[in-house]
Amino acid sequence: MRKQLKLFHWIDVFKRLSGRGIYPHELAFMLDSPIRKFILSPEKLIQRLHLSPNSIVLEIGPGPGYFSLEVAKRIPAGQLILFDIQSEMLNKSIVKLKKENIKNFYAVQGNAIVLPFNSRVFDIIFLVTVLGEVTDQEKCLNSINRILRVGGILSITEMSGDPDVLSQDEIHQNVSRCGFEYVETFPSFKGFTINFKKIH
Repeated sequence: MRKQLKLFHWIDVFKRLSGRGIYPHELAFMLDSPIRKFILSPEKLIQRLHLSPNSIVLEIGPGPGYFSLEVAKRIPAGQLILFDIQSEMLNKSIVKLKKENIKNFYAVQGNAIVLPFNSRVFDIIFLVTVLGEVTDQEKCLNSINRILRVGGILSITEMSGDPDVLSQDEIHQNVSRCGFEYVETFPSFKGFTINFKKIH
């Protein structure tokens, strides 16, 4: 019976991997694959975020912290907040950053539809292949607008092959309705990063 339940569990995990919705934490190790560096490395993403040493940054959906470690290193006088709906993913990120003696971060679990932070506190908010997983993107984007300072950057990265991938047109339409102004687009191998600025 126990083996049967375990089998059903893993069948469900792989269904979630190939279908729409939240990426299963059981397969987090795949997000740390060295192959990802050829698609979009942490160093390349960092170049697109316009980080300053004292930036206050929110990463929504960090997974196991693939990008988080390098971002935290680039803001030694700032702070990185990791926000994920899955506590298992947050725990993996925490372990990774603590292993490298990173101290300028903390982690918060929750649903990105309503972000539990004070207004206008972040300089940069970024999401990598996450926005399409959010069940109410408009509420999420309005929540991001509330907690991002005026002039702050919202950076959204998407990759083809992701079951929840959003097109550039979809992102432009959704984000522009929520008080953001388009800034720039960076192409990636099978993907892109789009930056927006909060205008009011």
